[in-house]
Amino acid sequence: MDDEEKIARGVARGIARHESARAEAQGRQLLGCLLLLAVFLGGFILLVTYG
Repeated sequence: MDDEEKIARGVARGIARHESARAEAQGRQLLGCLLLLAVFLGGFILLVTYG
């Protein structure tokens, strides 16, 4: 295996790690937004029901 193949594999591995981390961060952000939405909707329902 020559150096060019090793470099290409290293770059591909780095890109894959970066994409994986980005997807994981997006998933956490989505869950956080859904939780915030649920809290606001719950508060709104309580406000309309008992307010």
